[in-house]
Amino acid sequence: MPDLKVWGEQQLSRMKHDMDKLFEALCSDFGLPPARPLGKAGLSVTHTESEILIRTEAPGLMPEDLSVTVTERRLIISGRKVEHSEDGTRKEQSFRREMYLPCPVEPGTVSASYEDGIVEVKLPRSCSADEYSSLSE
Repeated sequence: MPDLKVWGEQQLSRMKHDMDKLFEALCSDFGLPPARPLGKAGLSVTHTESEILIRTEAPGLMPEDLSVTVTERRLIISGRKVEHSEDGTRKEQSFRREMYLPCPVEPGTVSASYEDGIVEVKLPRSCSADEYSSLSE
């Protein structure tokens, strides 16, 4: 067994990501709720009685570089900026934050803002505090 290699954290993380995507697709194919919530890495989630406030950092981007997409059960915040220098090199900056919501949201009632490198999304509460408490765990 001299060819046996011990996997490091990066390989295990990649395998977990791939398996999570596989189960997400399976649930979606059968019209089921997600088997797992998408990670909240890079997202700050706070609650009030009337809304859920989600924030993420997006330094160096302009509002036109950003996209906030809300479907009934999913929030996606993404951004992309491409800069071309005089010497012909290209620099691209991008990010994507995605999470499942604990209950359906009416996309037309969501508001988003961007100030000082922070994207802030306000979602009106439409379900119980217990359902939304799962977002902070």
